Amino acid sequence: MDERKKRILRAIVQDYVQSAEPVGSRTLAKKYQLGISPATVRNEMSDLEEEGFLEQPHTSAGRIPSVKGYRFYVDSLQPGVSITKQDAQSIGDLWTPTTDMGDFFLEVAKMISQISHNVSLFLAPAHDTSVIRFIHVLPISDSQAVMVVVTDVGALDNEPMHFEEPSRDVILACAARFSQALTDISIGDITIAFLTEQIQALEGNPQVYEVLALTLYRAIAKRKLFYSVGATQLLEQPEFQDIKKVQPILSMLEQSDQLSQLMHPIKSDAGQIQISIGAENANEELKDLSLIQASFGKDKQAVGTLAVLGPTRMEYGRIIGILTYIQQFITGLSKQQTKR
Repeated sequence: MDERKKRILRAIVQDYVQSAEPVGSRTLAKKYQLGISPATVRNEMSDLEEEGFLEQPHTSAGRIPSVKGYRFYVDSLQPGVSITKQDAQSIGDLWTPTTDMGDFFLEVAKMISQISHNVSLFLAPAHDTSVIRFIHVLPISDSQAVMVVVTDVGALDNEPMHFEEPSRDVILACAARFSQALTDISIGDITIAFLTEQIQALEGNPQVYEVLALTLYRAIAKRKLFYSVGATQLLEQPEFQDIKKVQPILSMLEQSDQLSQLMHPIKSDAGQIQISIGAENANEELKDLSLIQASFGKDKQAVGTLAVLGPTRMEYGRIIGILTYIQQFITGLSKQQTKR
């Protein structure tokens, strides 16, 4: 994409995020000092639409960013991520030396929901000292099985699994290696990053290991604390004034198990901000939403995962800046305590 189209796409995203109204060529030429005529802007916008970066919701309306447009903006056009002094101060005010880390993140989630008018989600790890003794995988058909996780204090809930292609023998062989690798591991120490590292070191079918890891994490996630705040904030967004459009989203927000599973893609990397935009989300209810999430750790222990769920017309830069700042804030706390 040439520089002129990049400037136009950046301006359209920024204007639409603020106004929630389709953006026209005259508005862009007048408001953003692009140095070109409205007619030239209109031609460039037409090209961007043909290339899939813009959409025209109505025949007479201006354009809005598509999922492809938002993705290009987030990856390539977004100004340097930063946080305002006010947001940084608000976060700092929530922390004292006696503050419980879970309470801190709950208050942060409330703060983000209030300033962004989106839903904030927080998943705290299970403070569980039970240890895995073995993991059984019981086939019930050629493509389906059940995982049974046995710990030193009992069994977790049985979890169903579905496999696409591998034979039963391949699945059972991978399951045996998976179980052996996780024997004597504490439930509280199991994170996505840890599971990813473990399965990468195992011989066998990677797709089978991914299903096994996701299933184990799902079983563990049911023992974790999950908070969701800001559903009413989301209803204030212009996109969700239509009750028929918002009802499936509200129904999903009532399903904490379903939401908590959305927050943990198997290939997430510790310290990174994960962004899923619109149709990039596997869940049909999220096709008009974006999910931004980050995981946090302190003193080599998982603290939790904080996520923001809102319309694709989201202030990506501000939210990413806040989540990045919190990661740095928690790291700073760890370093301070180490020096003492």
